[in-house]
Amino acid sequence: MHGLIRDRLEEYLDGAPGRKFPLEIERHLQRCEECREEVSWMQEQSKLLRALSPAQEMDPSPGFYARVLNRIEKQQTTSVWSAFLDPVFGRSLSAAALAMVLLAFGFLAYSQPGNQPDVSAVEAMVSTDAQPPLGIDRDRDRETVFVTLATYRDE
Repeated sequence: MHGLIRDRLEEYLDGAPGRKFPLEIERHLQRCEECREEVSWMQEQSKLLRALSPAQEMDPSPGFYARVLNRIEKQQTTSVWSAFLDPVFGRSLSAAALAMVLLAFGFLAYSQPGNQPDVSAVEAMVSTDAQPPLGIDRDRDRETVFVTLATYRDE
C-alpha cells in the first residue's frame, strides 16, 4: 500500500456520508490495483466489525473498575522490606534475635577468666617423669597428646 492511501485510510474507511476525499486519492485507487484490492478487503473487514458492535452503548457493571484495580494491585511485586511488616515473620525475627543475645551473653559469662576449670590435677599427670617415652604404647600416646593439648596455656 502506498503512503498516500495509508495516511488517510482510516478517514476513507470511516466513509462519512457526503464527505469528499481529495481527487488524488480517488485517482490513485482507480489506477493502482494493489491499493484498490487492499482497501476493498479492509472495507469488508470494517463492515464485519460494525456488524459485531452492539446496538447501544454498553456500560460496565457496578464495581468493574474496583475489581480491575484490585487485580492490578495483586499482581504488583512486593518489596523485600514488606516482609518485615508481616506479623509471623516479625515474631520469628524477634525470637531469633533473642536467641542470639542469650547465646552471646552465655558465651561472655562462661569465657571470663574466673570461670576456667582447675587443671592442676591434669597438669600433675602430664608432668610426671615416670611415664615411658612416646612411641611405645599407641593408646597411651594418644591420651598423652590429648591431655597436653587440653591443658596448654600460653603464659
